[in-house]
Amino acid sequence: MNKKYYPRSILFLFVTLLYSGWSQASGIGYTEDGKRAAELKQLMWQSGDPDFDVTEVPEKWANKSAVIIAKSNNLSYRKGAMVSRLYFNRAIHTRIKLQDQSALEEYAQFGIPENYMYRNTEYSYYAGFKVIKPSGKEIEIPLGSAVKEERQVNQKGFNKLKLAIPNLELGDILDYYIAEEQTIYLNQSKYYSFDPVIFQLHDDYPVIKQKISFDVLRRCFINLKSLNGAPDFQLSEDAKDDKNHYSLEDGNRESTKDIRWFYPNRALPTIKFKVTYASGMAATATSSFIGEPGKLKSEVSEVEIKNFLRYMIKNASYNYSSLPFLMRDRFKKEDPLTRAQQAYYVYRCFEHVENSEVALLNEGNPNPAKGSFMGMIKISDYYKEQKIPHEILIAVPRFISGIDELILENELSYLLKVNVGDSPFYISRFTNHSTIGEIDENLQGVEAYFLDGLVKDKKWELKKVEIPVSSHEENRTEAQYTLEITDLNEGKIKIAVLKATIGANRVYDQNVLMDEYDYIEEERKAYKLADKIASMKKKEMKKYLELRESYKANRQEKLYERLKIYMENNFPLTIEEVSDFKIENTGRFHDKPDFTYACNVETSGGIKKVGPNYLLDIGKFIEGQVELQQKELDRKYDVYMPYARSFAYTVELKIPEGYKVQGLEKLKVAVENETGGFTSKAQIQGDRLVITTEKYYSSNFVKQEKWPLMVEFLKAASDFNKLQILLKRT
Repeated sequence: MNKKYYPRSILFLFVTLLYSGWSQASGIGYTEDGKRAAELKQLMWQSGDPDFDVTEVPEKWANKSAVIIAKSNNLSYRKGAMVSRLYFNRAIHTRIKLQDQSALEEYAQFGIPENYMYRNTEYSYYAGFKVIKPSGKEIEIPLGSAVKEERQVNQKGFNKLKLAIPNLELGDILDYYIAEEQTIYLNQSKYYSFDPVIFQLHDDYPVIKQKISFDVLRRCFINLKSLNGAPDFQLSEDAKDDKNHYSLEDGNRESTKDIRWFYPNRALPTIKFKVTYASGMAATATSSFIGEPGKLKSEVSEVEIKNFLRYMIKNASYNYSSLPFLMRDRFKKEDPLTRAQQAYYVYRCFEHVENSEVALLNEGNPNPAKGSFMGMIKISDYYKEQKIPHEILIAVPRFISGIDELILENELSYLLKVNVGDSPFYISRFTNHSTIGEIDENLQGVEAYFLDGLVKDKKWELKKVEIPVSSHEENRTEAQYTLEITDLNEGKIKIAVLKATIGANRVYDQNVLMDEYDYIEEERKAYKLADKIASMKKKEMKKYLELRESYKANRQEKLYERLKIYMENNFPLTIEEVSDFKIENTGRFHDKPDFTYACNVETSGGIKKVGPNYLLDIGKFIEGQVELQQKELDRKYDVYMPYARSFAYTVELKIPEGYKVQGLEKLKVAVENETGGFTSKAQIQGDRLVITTEKYYSSNFVKQEKWPLMVEFLKAASDFNKLQILLKRT
């Protein structure tokens, strides 16, 4: 069953919550403060808001899976009197009518975080759930029936309570709230930036009425931007309590659930904001996008961007970088282009790969996408030392907004453009497998600011440029599938797989099918990387040598488990067994960019006996294709795809002795237009049927009015996926 946490309408960016510690008491809410729990219960369920008394939904939404009758998001930002404490409260109240089985299943279970303390912040949670039957009877769900579910994230406790909502029936209304209250202990700091928030006014289900409100201490700083036609907030001042109250009422929003290739923040009415507490001195000393206390700020100037970037680079440059030393030891005498390229790989090696084995053995993430800004600055500092021309680019990821709608520091992403050699190259991603020349898909095609990396900050000039979009040939999959029918009656087919992926297409394959032991020796040899475990103290070394031995003992078994799941996700067939996996090329360097591997796959379920003949589901061997539902054909929004990409497959079938192929003419398809295409050819070569197909998406963005063109080639590929040939006895 699906588990619901907070509604999609409120998305908290750039925050990682690590849960630890908990306390439980009777009554509403998992906290020792029963009085506060009772206050919240009364506030939520006895507010007098008529929107939360409604039980009927408009006729136009009678066939929807569910309808949100009313919802409210209430936030409060306060400072304690005479103490260095800040308080943030958030309560989300939702009243939803459940109208089909899928909605009943989705709302049959909730996850409620337990109270915890992390660093300087104390978190408390409260909740309440009641079911309103069509008869009007109200049934409150006792929170004491919730079951604690324990997890481990990065070796820290992550606990939540799993609450079942029993006996839900069609036509029931679920009225629930979840509240979070934070106490932040500031110590000596006079500056604190609360978590940024994005509200979307549409939701997974239609919304009849909704309210958003927040109270802010008048001396706080507020950054707020309404996008895509979102209404403005109304201000009311409360001089007595020294706070401002902002509110917004909205309604009649259609469902946007399960829209394919869709960035809600770019298409739907959206509000993004952040509240910052700062003393006058702290506000002056910190380069951020805050404006005047107590006033909404909705624009950021180029001067503010330069000041912020200068502040960030200055702080990053204070941290010691060993990159110049590492480069002098390895690539001092190389030409500027080689040094510019190798600086990236040396940084990748010693900042990412060096510690990845230990992370892997600790069951952590051995390949995190971390430190991109720090990596940019360290490499930029080295380029400055070497007088290698380059530019620093700053942009907002395309799934958030455009650069002109920038309002929060957290929105910014960074990349370098290196202007050396015959053509420039970009640096924008830092993982164990990333290479130079790659541009983060989230930044492709967006407008960015750039500045000369060799110019002193006092002479910076921000200029705008559009970041290139990679072509579908640059993000490509090529596969050779050689099929041999091993048992006609049982429908068993062996596939000899040879597959190569490049660009963004390779990232998933690398992460699933490759681990540190596939390339660590390559790194050690290329960059004189020492064995991290060998340099440890004796006791610690013994521990990790044992972990290494244990991991390697189970490594192949785990790999084949992942490979089997991978093939099951790719082929709409039954995967019986995978074997003989071998990585031909790791795809970790720009001069050898393809991740290439080979293996054998045993399948069943693709052959059906028809009298003396057999039908073979030959179309399934180009892997699964996009299946558009009828409701997707009439699209209302622009198409935001992850990136342009292409897929080329060669399927070679050894025709069983005593049979011939019929139905060859159906395998010839050609549908191409400006948005992409699908083509296929088939021919008999001796005792082999050879099929070649190509599918490609021309760009990462398609206007809504061009959607029917995409549908044409998507449908052609989907129809091919269902094609059969007849193996006719001769």
